[in-house]
Amino acid sequence: MSLLDDAFARKIAAQKRAWEMTHDQDKKEHVRREPAAPKMGICDKCHREALVRPFRSRQADKMDGAASYGTVIKHFCEECAPKSRAQKDAEVPQLSKKQVKNLMRSAKKGLL
Repeated sequence: MSLLDDAFARKIAAQKRAWEMTHDQDKKEHVRREPAAPKMGICDKCHREALVRPFRSRQADKMDGAASYGTVIKHFCEECAPKSRAQKDAEVPQLSKKQVKNLMRSAKKGLL
């Protein structure tokens, strides 16, 4: 074994020891954060005074040919707040009898 191989083996062993020492710290239980409590304020979207919550949103600006990207905190009321996918999926529109009949007819034609 040459001197270079020995140095490489020591480096790998040191990295392994460092990983074992720091890896145990990462295994802590992550506590899920609760959403911020609503406060009285002015909604950034509808400009009414109501209970508002802070939401992060991405923003892109262009000035003098240069673009900048960043996150901005905006305060929205409950009506203007962005909805999660779970909330959007839960909102199923109610179909009229005519719409259901047409839907069933088109499904029946598709199966034949």
